[in-house]
Amino acid sequence: MTVLVVGAAGFVGLALMEHLLARGDAVVAADLEALPPRALREFPSLPGRLLAVERLDVTDAGAYAGLAQRHRPRAIVHLAAVTPLGRVPPRLARRTAEVNVVGPLNAVAAAAEIPGCFLVASSSGSVFGGAGFDAPVLDATIRPDPRSAYGVAKFAGERMSLLAAQEAGVDLAVVRLSSAFGRWERATPARPVASPMLRLTESALAGRGAVVADDGPRDFIYAADVAAGLASLVDTAKAAAQPLHLAPGLMWSLADWCAGLARRIPGFAWKLDPADPQGEVAANGRAPMETETLARLTGFRAAFDMERAMADDLAWRRAAED
Repeated sequence: MTVLVVGAAGFVGLALMEHLLARGDAVVAADLEALPPRALREFPSLPGRLLAVERLDVTDAGAYAGLAQRHRPRAIVHLAAVTPLGRVPPRLARRTAEVNVVGPLNAVAAAAEIPGCFLVASSSGSVFGGAGFDAPVLDATIRPDPRSAYGVAKFAGERMSLLAAQEAGVDLAVVRLSSAFGRWERATPARPVASPMLRLTESALAGRGAVVADDGPRDFIYAADVAAGLASLVDTAKAAAQPLHLAPGLMWSLADWCAGLARRIPGFAWKLDPADPQGEVAANGRAPMETETLARLTGFRAAFDMERAMADDLAWRRAAED
């Protein structure tokens, strides 16, 4: 099976390609940015085939359709996104809208020209915004109320792509990702601020201490689980009328992460200080997202709890030093 991964240079795209190649699939990678050197070194040794690495601006409808026509994939997984944080001046707001709204629409148009092509388009738990605190668990009964430029654009993108797919007869599953982190993660132009787990891990490995200002539990999901969940959608190839949720089904805090790092990395010192303005915080203060709908559709359930995720992530990062 050939899968076109769009947004392949992001860490979720890289984790998905690694997962697909490890099980023997053929993959076409597309992104505006280049793949990191480690991926280019390691992916060729996996059982599957990396057929091509293509440069693509997802806002260019003709280029998107042309790339899809050249490779005629069985599935397209559209992950490309711009994730602005803090102030969003007009120029960045426009680019955010172009990538996060027009990009998925171009994915629908490209898939429509390939008979039998299944499309997975990623969204985000950020769409819940102010509604993310209205219930103990976020499910289909909770109406999103995005407050950030990113959340607004992702919500518009998922609604527009679902409408376009219905009109075009494209089988589409939109999936909202919980707060992802883990292997292949790094700061990029499209996602300039990495997860707090990565920053804390890098501090610990570098022999620096850390301060955590937020010890509230969150539904962080490890990159390998995100990859497996996306692959389960590709395998099932079942369209969904409403957005699905890809979440871990469990919660833990940044304080828990630091305590785990301290057990594994001798000398790592950290403290919890809610009053420290420089302390690490988790941005997703919302309720956890439900997991049963995706489980019923594809059978997927997250395999990595915090301890297993930390062990895998540290091993992966230390392997780069060998």
